[in-house]
Amino acid sequence: MSRKVILVSGRICTWKTDLSSKLERRRGFYHLRTSDKLREIAAQRDLPQDRRSLQTLGDTLDRETNGAWVYEFVHDALEIGGSSSPIVVDHLRHREQVEHFRAQNMHNVVHVHLYADESFLSSEFRRRKELKPEPISESYEDADPLHGNEEDIRWFKKDADIRLNVTNTDAEDTFVRVCAALRINPDQQVRCVDVVVGGQFGSEGKGNIAAYLSKEYDVLVRVGGPNAGHTVASPSGEFTYHQLPSGAKDCDAELLLGPGMTIDVSKLLKEVEQAGIDESRLFIDPDAMIISSEDIEQENELRDSISSTASGSGAAAARRIMGRAGNTKLAKDIPELEPFVGGTKTSRGSTMRRLEAAFASGKSVLLEGTQGSGLSLYHGPYPHVTSRDTNVAGCLAEAGISPARLRRVILVTRTSPIRVANPESGERSSGTLKYETTFDAVAKKAGLDTEKVKKAEKTSTTRRDRRVGHFDWELFRKSCKLNAPTDIALTFADYISSNNQDARRFEQLTLPTREFIEELELVSQARVTLINTRFPRPAEHRSADLRSTIDRRSWRGNLTVVPELKQGERDE
Repeated sequence: MSRKVILVSGRICTWKTDLSSKLERRRGFYHLRTSDKLREIAAQRDLPQDRRSLQTLGDTLDRETNGAWVYEFVHDALEIGGSSSPIVVDHLRHREQVEHFRAQNMHNVVHVHLYADESFLSSEFRRRKELKPEPISESYEDADPLHGNEEDIRWFKKDADIRLNVTNTDAEDTFVRVCAALRINPDQQVRCVDVVVGGQFGSEGKGNIAAYLSKEYDVLVRVGGPNAGHTVASPSGEFTYHQLPSGAKDCDAELLLGPGMTIDVSKLLKEVEQAGIDESRLFIDPDAMIISSEDIEQENELRDSISSTASGSGAAAARRIMGRAGNTKLAKDIPELEPFVGGTKTSRGSTMRRLEAAFASGKSVLLEGTQGSGLSLYHGPYPHVTSRDTNVAGCLAEAGISPARLRRVILVTRTSPIRVANPESGERSSGTLKYETTFDAVAKKAGLDTEKVKKAEKTSTTRRDRRVGHFDWELFRKSCKLNAPTDIALTFADYISSNNQDARRFEQLTLPTREFIEELELVSQARVTLINTRFPRPAEHRSADLRSTIDRRSWRGNLTVVPELKQGERDE
């Protein structure tokens, strides 16, 4: 089978090795290093393996095989390996080496030649020498095997399919340009990101919806901060996600925490340990903001005035703006986070790079928002709002995802919206509910156990009581206008009728519930594709039936399409 083979040539300090390594790490290329083959042969012939000796051995092999040894090395590697990935060969030094690949005509060969001004190459060589732990005495001219070999350089210039001048650039610049020239950047119009956002004042059950969907995705992304807790019931037990994506401990997806996040380090590390997350799965963007003890202290006043969680998220977000001249700490500054972030010379957790690799590989991404549209800093009833924009646009911005990637928006809405209880002083409010009622009234009308409802209606982060209201159609429509949902996820169907707790299919829902869903679809101009009938508590009973979601979707997160059914077929 024909494989794409990238042959990289150029003088030293033109970023050849860096380019090849980046193609391997970030584009999935199979990287073959000619230096590895030379070391293998040097060991067989009992020869020294320093750089100068390996260059001399390379010249010897070129004379012995007329340059064919590089092609044979690549051919043998392909015969042994079963991978179908494209190949990058670093690096070729002579015309004959390239000509053997051209003559075989077995693979799609692309010759990339990198060059630069002499002054830049000398300067870059001196810079690299200074970074070496042991001083190097040789000059650039002595170190460069192509120095003075004008015949091969002229031939490379003529033969190259891609020829780039890398003067005054670095390895990352070179990688960007070569990827563009090779046309291997992911298509920016491919829509592979689905977003879950709340449509009211938070606590809509986003965590359960996101966790239910999580097993279908390759990558899970979380935004926001520890001021939001998403409690999820699963076969492995009940778990509250404060900073990790919901469902993380019950799936194998890659986990990303974006640069817009505010992170409480000790709580995050504890959550990672409790969820049993291996460090190979979790990537934290180096520019994510770190919450300090001062941030938490500063928010105590908000706890008393607007019932803030006082997690420090808002103060940290403000300090990110106002503290630019100070000692503001980001994730890359915290030693304990290095396994997830990367060291000083690497950016292992760069969300944009992880996402770019995912897009290039055709992977699916689920972005989980926190809180709800009605709490948006810009679009909610100020000052009873949170510290960020909670709508889909804000979530995409925090994660570093282009709107062009957006495939589906799942807006989660409760049958009875809630807000956190008013401050204990009784002098302030946590914000208005348009049609406030009581959980006693809700439970009585639905035929639910009042005490169980009240026990369940505690905030996940601060364990405070909640206030409840009748459904607010104006708020719902505003959330739809801000988020343009493709799907509605309805939660707490049992608050309409306790009989819905036993529903496993759409037609088993009560008639008033189905009529309510029809009106949601009319107002939102989107289908209600996910319906949560209740929130099971496996901790209360080991054999609890966890089937609590009626799934009416015609799509799946892994980008495979489920054939659209007619209404009668879908609901039977």
